[in-house]
Amino acid sequence: MTLTIVGAGYVGLVTAAVFADLGNRVFCVDIVREKVEGLKKGKVPFFEPSLTEYVVRNQAAKRLFFTTNYSEAVPKSQAVFICVGTPPKNNGEADLSYLFAAVEETAKNLSGYTLIAIKSTIPIGFEDDLEATVKKYAKTKFEFGACPEFLREGTAIEDTLHPDRIVIGATSKKAQKVLLELHAPISGERIICDVRSAQLIKYAANALLATKVSFANALAALCEKMGADVKKVLAGVGADRRIGHSFLYPGVGYGGSCLPKDVLAFIHLANHFGYDFDLLRSVDAVNNGQIEAFIGKVRTALGNGHLKRGLAGKKVAVLGLAFKPNTDDIRDAPSVKVINHLVDLGAEVTAYDPQAMANARKIFPKIKYAPNVYKAIEGQDAMLVVTEWSEFREMDLSVIKKLLKRPIIIDGRNIFDPEKVKGLGFKYYGIGR
Repeated sequence: MTLTIVGAGYVGLVTAAVFADLGNRVFCVDIVREKVEGLKKGKVPFFEPSLTEYVVRNQAAKRLFFTTNYSEAVPKSQAVFICVGTPPKNNGEADLSYLFAAVEETAKNLSGYTLIAIKSTIPIGFEDDLEATVKKYAKTKFEFGACPEFLREGTAIEDTLHPDRIVIGATSKKAQKVLLELHAPISGERIICDVRSAQLIKYAANALLATKVSFANALAALCEKMGADVKKVLAGVGADRRIGHSFLYPGVGYGGSCLPKDVLAFIHLANHFGYDFDLLRSVDAVNNGQIEAFIGKVRTALGNGHLKRGLAGKKVAVLGLAFKPNTDDIRDAPSVKVINHLVDLGAEVTAYDPQAMANARKIFPKIKYAPNVYKAIEGQDAMLVVTEWSEFREMDLSVIKKLLKRPIIIDGRNIFDPEKVKGLGFKYYGIGR
């Protein structure tokens, strides 16, 4: 099948590379010329394991093409996937300007029956407006469908090839058939439904994942007051198959390009339909509160707990900048909020991340960056763990203790065993432990 993928961001580029690898002829359209020219040379604009190999291999096989011109791609395609961003506005509502621009340009270039499938996360109720936009410009038959993505950064290739489910929202048998045939080589349960239900599945899934994270963080706060160990408590809770362990982990809060914006967008969307989603407001509030709580631990650990004293003159190492391991994405990353607070309080920050430092430098050009974890913590008053990269778990703690000016660890991801660390002479501050 010949496809057009609109948007060479995270979702679009992974989708294009995987479908091309499955034998389809795929055009990936993006309006950023520099990005397109880089991709033609095999340069992927973000870090994702194995993605560069997929891009290079399928370009060499003449199955994957990059362009800035809709006219080069859309007329040849049986299906067009819209994968552009829907970032939040200041009020939390999704900004659909990129979506409508992409759909309009697609409509102007349709040739023959084409299925337009929306992968972007968009509010329920806009399908009629999108259809009206296409009718204004299109001179041929078309249909809309919704095929939301559920990939995770860091495991995006595996998630695309072996998802838990494939959600297909379409109103006609013909549209369903196109999407089912396209996804035939991919595993996962098929959920066939209407367009609105497909869109709602995406919002509901992300909202529930965020709720599990915030529940774990709320429980951690309670454990600290009660003298319990949240890791043991959640191990017992998650052992129940009805609940499971996934996303039941406390820390400095969820981040990234999906959960924060989708929770806010879902709250706004529910309100539009006359429902006050109080539960999700609390989820968002708990998540925001995790940063303040973490900074509070830093101040307590460094002896400047009083609000007016700040952290002036204190040197801290921040380990982890990406919002999660195996990515360089710092969008809505807890690290950004943590560093902002530390800088505002007068601390001197040295940061290290295996992949995300280039992106972090664009936001924090004045803080220090270290070439490795040991250089990052050398001479520091405290070591702060913000992202749970595997290499941080494997650090030699005896070496860490010698390099730190003060043996203090504030573990925002609970990657260390408190008893072991304390036994080595560290002052240890975890989350709910």
